[in-house]
Amino acid sequence: YVNAGLLMMSLPGAVVTMQQKEDTLSSLLYAQLKAHAKFPKTQQHTEREAAIQQGLADLFWARLNKPERVSSGAQTLKLSDVVAAESARLFEPRVSAGFVELMEALKSLPSQEALNVWREQTTSFLHVEHPTSTVCPVPDESSVCVGFAIIDAESIFHTLTFSFSTRTPLLADYLTQDIVVEAKDGLRVQGYTYELNELRFADLREKVVEKLADKRKLFLMPWASTTPDGVPSAIPQDAR
Repeated sequence: YVNAGLLMMSLPGAVVTMQQKEDTLSSLLYAQLKAHAKFPKTQQHTEREAAIQQGLADLFWARLNKPERVSSGAQTLKLSDVVAAESARLFEPRVSAGFVELMEALKSLPSQEALNVWREQTTSFLHVEHPTSTVCPVPDESSVCVGFAIIDAESIFHTLTFSFSTRTPLLADYLTQDIVVEAKDGLRVQGYTYELNELRFADLREKVVEKLADKRKLFLMPWASTTPDGVPSAIPQDAR
């Protein structure tokens, strides 16, 4: 499912109530939209990520860890493979398996609406002036900041975020595309686990729902036009 700039699902086998799903989805959407309004450019990923974390903290989500890694130098990657490798490095096996299953579910053909929302939230062009005498123009550079999330039991969720720049012309759905990462920025990987203080959030729930209003219909939707069998729904029926 698409939640603004995140692709997410519930962890298979985890017992998650409808209210816990709803609180997680609303909190993530609220924090993202607030951060994106303040830092609209994808290349502002450091500032944007900090703003998202603060937005979640304001809603009484506590970050339980902060693993981060930056790999320097140019490299060729495929996001589907990197998610599998990094989730295995950063999370326990059951959570890592959830990220792998999420990537499998995302192989289904996305709806055009979901694809448009996701692309708008995760990629932007860095406009570069090219000399008019250039015979073979250098491709424009894209800034990418893409995230994945798994909803766990007991009001916990896990996120994996990747940010990099590339001159590879990106496909509409670039999750399985071979992408050359620019050497100057390298690949930045962040993996977090958050836990909600449900009692304190209960006092804010109505306010959050009110602030989101119709934004849920614009930024929260299934990835595929038809949900594949066996893929747990991360969105309540009334939000589809």
